[in-house]
Amino acid sequence: MASPTHDGEPALRRIRIWSAVLLATVVIVVAIITFSPGPPDPSGQQALRSFLDHAHLHGLPRWISFNKIEFGSNILMFVPIGLFGSLALPPPRWLIVPAAIMGSLAIEITQASGLPERVGTPRDVIANSLGAVIGYLLACFVIWLVSRGSRRRGTHRWVASTYPPAQPDS
Repeated sequence: MASPTHDGEPALRRIRIWSAVLLATVVIVVAIITFSPGPPDPSGQQALRSFLDHAHLHGLPRWISFNKIEFGSNILMFVPIGLFGSLALPPPRWLIVPAAIMGSLAIEITQASGLPERVGTPRDVIANSLGAVIGYLLACFVIWLVSRGSRRRGTHRWVASTYPPAQPDS
């Protein structure tokens, strides 16, 4: 019978493998988005600005602005990096956060110095860092859920196999 502390290992191993594949995919997509010479989808950005202008005239609160949506997008872009990176790495998983921050710094420095049509800002580093932290916290929750579930199943099997106590033969 498997030990309750080791029951979650196959599930965590599968999660680690899939997370490594998904992390590689997300990193490639983020690299394409952030290292392209021009801003991503300029017509889409203009359409969003026009939509917000129209929506503000019809009751959308003014605090919902293009800059806030862009900040939120930068957070969302790094949540999968924090999540899949934490799930793919062995402990200490928190190292994905400084790695993501360093990656974000590299992106913003490259945009500021090497891509004339792009703007690299500290604000983006802050947003990306928040996204990585959120992803890391989500990974901690996933690991806790998997471990908790496997402990419960392990305890249940142990209880089912030892109780009720066997009656002595008379």
